[in-house]
Amino acid sequence: MVKNRLEIEFNAVLNAIEEEILENMTVEVDKQNNSINYKKWFVTIYGKEGTIWEGGEFSGVLNFPKGYPSDPPTYQWTLYGGQFQHMNIFENGVTCIDILNNKIGYTPATTCIEILKGMEGFLYNPNPKSPTMGSLAKIYVENKQQYEKLIKAFVKNYMIEKQKKQQ
Repeated sequence: MVKNRLEIEFNAVLNAIEEEILENMTVEVDKQNNSINYKKWFVTIYGKEGTIWEGGEFSGVLNFPKGYPSDPPTYQWTLYGGQFQHMNIFENGVTCIDILNNKIGYTPATTCIEILKGMEGFLYNPNPKSPTMGSLAKIYVENKQQYEKLIKAFVKNYMIEKQKKQQ
């Protein structure tokens, strides 16, 4: 049942991307040895024009556990050159977001389209009340201009490091 639901969800996500319901992202499933693994999705979110994240291509992996859909998936950002500079992302790249937390926002009825929309929105709208990186949350609250400058510099460096790794 899990694979069937994930296959249906994946196709719905592809349609949502094609219809621009989900914008600024690509999603692929894990393919190894001519086999498709719907429990592991490779996601890239492209920094939206006009935001401090513009110009960035932020990759990560959406992993679906054995207990899915009862248990929520996890999302881990790919790290290049150190920690991901977002106040709600742990040092190891794991995301702290309500829609992936079954105690707060996740239910088995949550769709993958909702999760991916939540991931993109989360990038642009951090939650300083629930930070994993307190120092960045403090800057965000006390000096938004400095925060924006830090994120723009991070995006630039992230892309440089990403390109180095891909060569």
